[in-house]
Amino acid sequence: MVDNGKALGPTVERLPPVEAVVIFTRVAETGSFTAAARAMGVPLATVSKRVAELEEHLGVRLIARTTRRSSLTEPGKRFLIHGRLIVDALQRATDEAAHAVAEPSGRLRLTMSSVLVEAGLGRIVARFVAANPKLRCEIDVSDRYVDLVAEGYDLAVRVGKLKDSSLIRRKIGSTEASMFAAPSLIAAHGMPSRPGELAGCPLIGEQIAPSESQTWALHHDAHKPVKIEFKPRMSANSVRAIAEAIEAGLGIGRLPTFVGRRMVAEGTAIHVLPGWAGPSLDISLVHAANRGMLPGVRLLIDTFTRETGALL
Repeated sequence: MVDNGKALGPTVERLPPVEAVVIFTRVAETGSFTAAARAMGVPLATVSKRVAELEEHLGVRLIARTTRRSSLTEPGKRFLIHGRLIVDALQRATDEAAHAVAEPSGRLRLTMSSVLVEAGLGRIVARFVAANPKLRCEIDVSDRYVDLVAEGYDLAVRVGKLKDSSLIRRKIGSTEASMFAAPSLIAAHGMPSRPGELAGCPLIGEQIAPSESQTWALHHDAHKPVKIEFKPRMSANSVRAIAEAIEAGLGIGRLPTFVGRRMVAEGTAIHVLPGWAGPSLDISLVHAANRGMLPGVRLLIDTFTRETGALL
């Protein structure tokens, strides 16, 4: 391989064929050679041939094939992580090259928790996509922690602290963690009048930890901060799971205030100890540095920044 008469060297020659990487990635994501061929609009024989060429190039088996099914080998699972990044980078390069015009187009991948969708952020995205007809949007509604870079997401909306300091963060709002309980629980145990009385009530924890005990730090504008140590009746690291446990009457739990307010309005919860709350929780948009430069992502960030405050 040469460029202007100069050899590009062995490093370039060792690179796998890009088309084969794209096809392998699609096979892995769709679960079969046939589904990948149908999705890409290419012959099944071409899909099989390109995957075989990639395996020969790498010297490892990526997909274990039987007469009934195909599955990724361990090397295949590891290669898929990088294959997705390669395919995503190609898509980004294509999108950026096509973005000589201002109108956003191409695919935009977004992830947020179910409670944020229910709070109205899903409607913001729907209106944004409707206003940009050349844009395709995929929303992963999940409470799990998503690795934006490894999984190829453009943007995440997250509540609380960030785990990865290498990502770019823009705060779009904040909420406190207030306490709520089902009417049936208050009827059975009574309404606490001060934080110290929480110890006599069943409480719902917010984390999964080896220790049986958890601690709530509570603050009030007119009182000194207090700490409540307790053994939770139930623990969950999902806002939705805590909300459902509260509605089921399992205990008093802390939720982002905008979530609890909606439950109070629906009659499924009562605000416990108004004025007392846990630490403030930031609601932020998070993205890798290179993703924030795409027009569609930039416009969605601006839209969230402008419209989210009224919902929280």
